[in-house]
Amino acid sequence: MTKTESKTDYLVVGAGIAGLVAAYSLSEFGKVLVITKGKLKQSNTYWAQGGIAAVTDKEDSFESHAEDTTIAGAGHCNGFAVKYLVAHAPKAINFLKSIGVEFQEDPVLEAGHSFPRVLRTSDYTGQDILNHLIKAVKKKKNITVQEDTEAIELIEYSGKCYGAFVRHEENEEITPIFAKNTILATGGCGQLYEKTTNTTGSGGDGLALAANVGLELKDIEFIQFHPTALDKPDNNRYFLLSEALRGFGARIVNERGESFLQKFDKRAELAPRDLVSRAVYFELMNGPVYLDMRHNEASNIKKHFPNIYKRVKEYGFDLGKDLVPIIPVAHYACGGIPVDLTGATKLPGLFAVGEVACTGVHGANRLASNSLLEAVVFSQAAASALGGNLESEQAELIDTTIPLDIPKIVIEPMDQVMAYSKRLGQIMWKHVGIIRTTEGLEKAKKQIISIPARDYRIQHRQLICYKIIEACQNRPESLGTHYITSELV
Repeated sequence: MTKTESKTDYLVVGAGIAGLVAAYSLSEFGKVLVITKGKLKQSNTYWAQGGIAAVTDKEDSFESHAEDTTIAGAGHCNGFAVKYLVAHAPKAINFLKSIGVEFQEDPVLEAGHSFPRVLRTSDYTGQDILNHLIKAVKKKKNITVQEDTEAIELIEYSGKCYGAFVRHEENEEITPIFAKNTILATGGCGQLYEKTTNTTGSGGDGLALAANVGLELKDIEFIQFHPTALDKPDNNRYFLLSEALRGFGARIVNERGESFLQKFDKRAELAPRDLVSRAVYFELMNGPVYLDMRHNEASNIKKHFPNIYKRVKEYGFDLGKDLVPIIPVAHYACGGIPVDLTGATKLPGLFAVGEVACTGVHGANRLASNSLLEAVVFSQAAASALGGNLESEQAELIDTTIPLDIPKIVIEPMDQVMAYSKRLGQIMWKHVGIIRTTEGLEKAKKQIISIPARDYRIQHRQLICYKIIEACQNRPESLGTHYITSELV
């Protein structure tokens, strides 16, 4: 079926936890159209294992959660955003419970937390949450979901955003979707790296959309690398071994079975991710590094981590019997499109929520299990701010008063796109990864520019790679996930 231009009150770009919470919350105020360039359940949310952090115990406190968040963020966090996040966490949990999510009774401890406050449904909390969100969204008559529909350019006119041009995969047609407000919830950019936990769609699309209408990006040098990914890639995607395993007693050891993290931080396995990732990275120069759970009974591991245990077994390892090889890989973008606490960008009519946004809550390094929390809290905040504040001026007029030029894009053969994408990932991994050097960043910039891509997807990735490199160069001192040295490693 040929699609034509359409109009909606709210256009939500992305169908992970942030996008679906925003859509669900906005549906009481007007019509919502959710677009996703793939299928539902293909977002990173589906693979989130750890949980969602929230203060639920009287022995815990908002102040403690805020302090842990700020310490993990290397003191670079927006204090107002952090306070808002932790104070609204219980409300976020209650919302998820209201749509059917059932959390386990006892919160668990994860790295960087001073108290067991991470709520889980299983060892695939993201999958459970996403499944319930999809069911809840499908029940809302005001919400329409279009799969296989990719936003390729924002409609910006006279200093406002009026929606987006989208490409429909089934017929490669490009059409405009006009919206009174547009919410970007496109997720992260881990696929810019050769080694990542992120799904194939996480190439920084939302960042490119924003940058192409002149918006600045903030803190994008702070790419978090998760320290414990199973060293058995599926293409370039690596299976994550949850932080909760270390909270459960898993140790990180070298090839001699020796613990070594204490040399880097007294918190050892429970130190923030940036510190553990660097420690593992340096130890890997001397030989393999492993996750060791052999001191736990296999039956006990299966009980608490059934999905992880099963998946690791499929790769040929038994968590209860074997040393499991690990490496740190690209995992999460701590920065993004600068927004206020309601998700508003500097472009009127455009909002951003979830990983693509930068509220400043994560600072230079995200605290474990704050990502799902951020997505719920700030998506709800955006919906509350937008509700009842619909601008009606474009309701009947925007499609006739805005002069439209349908974007002319180049689509290269998929094997060429994959080859360019692989090359970008190799450059970013080698020079803009866990350890960075001044010389390496300059090399990366030149190599990124030299890739002769014409396909819009690779051009978007080139743009964000270049901007990440620039951000790294503009921060000559190490901070959080951004570790820069004058010596080549």
